[in-house]
Amino acid sequence: MKHFLALACLLPLGLAAQTMNLTPKAKQMTVGEGTLTLPQEFCVSYGQLPDSLSIEAARFASAINATTGLKASARSTADGLFTMQLDSTASPEGYTLDITPEGVSVKAGTSAGFYYAFQSIKKILPANVMAGKYAEGTYTLPVLSIQDEPRFGYRGFMLDVSRHFFTVTEVKRMIDLMAAYKMNVFHWHLTDDQGWRAEIKKYPKLTTIGATARNTRITDLDLGTYWTNRQYGPFYYTQNEMREVVEYCRERHIIVIPEVDMPGHFTAAMASYPEYSCWPDGKHEVCIDGGVYSDVMNVANPQAIQFVKDIIDELVDIFPAPYFHIGGDECPTYAWEHNEQCQALYKEKGYTHYRQLQSEFINEISGYLKSKGKRTIMWNESIGADGADLKKVEEHDPIIMCWTPCQKDAKKAAEQGLTNIVTEYNEPTPNAEKGTYYICRTQSNEPGEPKGPGYGNNTVKACYNYVPVPADTPENLLPFYSGVQATFWTEWVENPRYLHYLALPRLICVAEAGWTPQEGKDWDDFLKRVTLDRKMLDLGGYEYSKHIFRNQK
Repeated sequence: MKHFLALACLLPLGLAAQTMNLTPKAKQMTVGEGTLTLPQEFCVSYGQLPDSLSIEAARFASAINATTGLKASARSTADGLFTMQLDSTASPEGYTLDITPEGVSVKAGTSAGFYYAFQSIKKILPANVMAGKYAEGTYTLPVLSIQDEPRFGYRGFMLDVSRHFFTVTEVKRMIDLMAAYKMNVFHWHLTDDQGWRAEIKKYPKLTTIGATARNTRITDLDLGTYWTNRQYGPFYYTQNEMREVVEYCRERHIIVIPEVDMPGHFTAAMASYPEYSCWPDGKHEVCIDGGVYSDVMNVANPQAIQFVKDIIDELVDIFPAPYFHIGGDECPTYAWEHNEQCQALYKEKGYTHYRQLQSEFINEISGYLKSKGKRTIMWNESIGADGADLKKVEEHDPIIMCWTPCQKDAKKAAEQGLTNIVTEYNEPTPNAEKGTYYICRTQSNEPGEPKGPGYGNNTVKACYNYVPVPADTPENLLPFYSGVQATFWTEWVENPRYLHYLALPRLICVAEAGWTPQEGKDWDDFLKRVTLDRKMLDLGGYEYSKHIFRNQK
């Protein structure tokens, strides 16, 4: 250990890691003296590790070969320049990484742990390696020691593809960013009022009628906001395409959680199959603008319930993750209050609030998902809306995704013994800078910023400094705070260029919040590291907001 300086015990983590371009910041890192220059040919040795673990050696070697001009190989020897060892004491995603002038030792207990160790190595190497771009030259690693594991088990990014559609290739580009920053959950918002994007073979009109809008509004970085005044769609993913995304994520240790928003935000489905709505003979149309609409499903109609279950049957076979998101947010009760079937069920059950119909629906669908081996995720209105029946909602132990009021309902969920996920909305106001994990809003008031929702004060710094678990949270509630999520709605965003511009660098802020301990976070240090990341983003062809970098070297 003579190569290492005892910086970790003498200096704050930020200072010890200051010269190291590693984001998210590791839990513990000690920087030593000297470097390791990678030879033209070297071996990544995995010994007797099973295939499920040794595959990470092969993937790392392949990445090195594709980007550096070096020749790395993965072998079952014990004497390579890189060695992998099993550590049964490591946490599920944790790892230990030791780099000396003689070689690299990687220890972990799972394939995810090994993967994140190799991701850290790729991130420390020149930017072209993580960007996947070829460049010949000399590649060196600094002498260092890392003991690392994530703060939260859930480190998510949600992409809404209903309001505006993004191709599989465009989705994969966002997944590449997630993988670079050790995020592990892709929340795929597949359906809403403005479009149905998932092929359901039993109900083909969902991807003909439901995937098509008569008009759409676009915000372009150069042209501003305008209506296209032409048909939008049909745009949707085939079942094979969804499986392709799931497999792409699996190789990067990311699970995919589909969301089918119900019983509200269901207008595209009701336009396709109006017989399951509260007014079958009424006019139904896929919505062309954002907002909240009253064309919700008829939760008192057994055929409508079966319609939802049939949809679930097809999707659970495509998405193997043990979770399924059913939405449950912003659901008006007006349609139920004026529907005879819903009125009759309301009286039969002896309810006192029409919101209880939604709680009954959530209970039934959560139970059905449980029978399929899935745990339900839902937005926090499910427990926080006036009239919600908590006993019905909590029966099948759902996970509560908290957006607004985020902290109030996160605490309420924890007090009920329910797991929560923090994705802070923070109502945009003209005069106050507020931290938000809604990374789809305008992030600066500087001249030239493109038009978007909010007032431009949901800044990168405010996003980074937001504290997802308040310091005064009672200790007994802490286990129920499972993670954080960056959420991106696309009412205003139609193309990947603007998606990247708004998401970056705030997506990276949320990634660090998910991985790095709260006491290890420091804005000034983060700014230096994310400034260095500009080269990787540039090589990857990502647009990003540049105003925070103007005074950085």
